[in-house]
Amino acid sequence: MAEAESATGVKELPSFLDALGVDYHYKIWGLSVHELVPVIMSVLIISFLVIISFYATRRLKKIPGRFQSFFEIIVEALDGFVKAQIGPKGSAFLPLVGTLFLYILFMNLIGQVPLFHSPTNNINTTLSLALIVFFVTQYCGIKNYGIVGYLKHLMGKPLWMAPMMFPLHLMAEFFTKPLSLAMRLFGNIMGEDTVLAIFVGFSPFLLGFIPVPIQLPMVFLGILASTIQAGIFALLTCFYIAGALGVHDEGH
Repeated sequence: MAEAESATGVKELPSFLDALGVDYHYKIWGLSVHELVPVIMSVLIISFLVIISFYATRRLKKIPGRFQSFFEIIVEALDGFVKAQIGPKGSAFLPLVGTLFLYILFMNLIGQVPLFHSPTNNINTTLSLALIVFFVTQYCGIKNYGIVGYLKHLMGKPLWMAPMMFPLHLMAEFFTKPLSLAMRLFGNIMGEDTVLAIFVGFSPFLLGFIPVPIQLPMVFLGILASTIQAGIFALLTCFYIAGALGVHDEGH
C-alpha cells in the first residue's frame, strides 16, 4: 500500500477514507476531511470504549466471570498506580487518570492497524489532553490552598527566594508543563507513524503483488512505545496533581 503525505508534509499511510474514495478536499464546517481524520478516529475510539464499558458493567456479579474479572484487574491496577503517586487521595482521581490512560493507549495503538491513524499524531489532540490536565491541576491547587495560599505555594520556600521562584513556577505551570506534556506524546507517536509509513513504502513484493511485511518489527516496537507513552502521560498527570495538592511537600 502506497504511503501518502499529510497536509503538514509528514509521510503517513492511507486511511479507510482513502479506500472509500472520499475527497479529502471536501470541507465540513470549514474543515477539510483530512483535518477531520483525527476527530473521526477519536470518535471511533470513544464509541468503542463506551460500548465495552457498558457491556462490562451492565451485569456486575459478586462472583465475577472471566470478562468482569479482567476489567476488575485493570481497574485495581490503575487504582494502585494512582494511589502510589498521589497517596490516599488518589482514588478521587482514578476516573480521570484511568480514562486518560485507556483513551490515549487506544489512540496510540489504532495507528498500528491498517487504514487507521493515531489521533495522537496530531498536535491538536495532544494539546487538548494537556489542557484538561492543566485545568484540573490548577483547580486542585486553588481548592486545596485557596487562591492566596496557592500563590504562596508557587512562591516556594524559603520566602526570600520568592522573587526568583515565583516566575519560574508560574512559567512551569502555565507554559512548560502543558506544552511538554503535549509535545512529548505528539512527537513520539508522530515519529512512530512516520517511520512505519517509510518502512511500508520500502516493502518489496513477491511475484509482483505479495508485499513483504518488513515493517513488522516497527509494529511491535510501536505497540510497546504506545503503551509506554500512555503510561508516561498518566504518570505525569499524577505528578502534577500531587504537586498541586501538596503531596510532595508532605513527604509522601
